[in-house]
Amino acid sequence: MISAVRVEKEYHLGETIVRALAGVSAEIEEGEFVVIIGPSGSGKSTLMHLLGALDRPTRGSVLIDGKGISMFDDYELAAVRRNLIGFVFQTFNLIPTLDSLENVLIPAQNSQGALGAAEHRAIKLLKEVGLSDRMHHKPGELSGGQRQRVAIARALINNPKIIFADEPTGNLDSATGKQIIDLMKKLNKTDGKTFVIVTHDLGLLEHATREIHLFDGKIVKDVKRRAREK
Repeated sequence: MISAVRVEKEYHLGETIVRALAGVSAEIEEGEFVVIIGPSGSGKSTLMHLLGALDRPTRGSVLIDGKGISMFDDYELAAVRRNLIGFVFQTFNLIPTLDSLENVLIPAQNSQGALGAAEHRAIKLLKEVGLSDRMHHKPGELSGGQRQRVAIARALINNPKIIFADEPTGNLDSATGKQIIDLMKKLNKTDGKTFVIVTHDLGLLEHATREIHLFDGKIVKDVKRRAREK
């Protein structure tokens, strides 16, 4: 689905060059539940941004369905993100003045198809994530776990092939975090959605079908494994 080939990423901070990734190669296959793990500063969020077409590599190639993203213009990249990829973030990134249903509908506003159909799907998704009674509540009226469920429904609204999650349990207590991971695993198993989760939490490895370890901008371990059945 998505692959990185000898990817390097550098940032310029004044006269200093920070090398966030140093020749990383990896392939994400359909149906995987991938956990990318590493300490702060290891390059895991940078790798997610490149694989998710949020940024372009300094050197090397990122391929989505066999096409290099460096060849895409900004409009084409936006279309890729809108139609093929969903994102879930640690800080939820919900608009505080909109209710749950309105937040879920945001990515669908620039997509093809009737708004009525999108609203029907948004309602269905909110029911599936257990928020049938919170559709018209604003983020400030929701718990952290409920806000993350809204964010997951929003990530799914355009029926993407792959969902990237950056520290999705980082702002949640352990019990709520487990509920969110269990929900993602259910979507992976029953709906066939591919998940790539970026985290520093070693506990999430037990859920992975594949684990990728980063350290100092390099992959030091990449192994497929069988997740523990729950």
